[in-house]
Amino acid sequence: MALRDRDVMNLLDQLELYVLEKGTGRVSQAEFWLFVFKSMNSGELMTKSLRDHLTYKLKSLGVSLSQR
Repeated sequence: MALRDRDVMNLLDQLELYVLEKGTGRVSQAEFWLFVFKSMNSGELMTKSLRDHLTYKLKSLGVSLSQR
């Protein structure tokens, strides 16, 4: 992963922790990462490295992108 991509993923990880802490019981990890994936994809912010990483993260959380 390029430095920029790694920086973006680190920021997203920090946002995930914040959202999960502040939104206790209102949002799941899977929902958070699916939102990130869809937002980055629709905003054309997705690089191949980020797509691969987010796809892996979603798959590990039990989210299948082929169903969406």
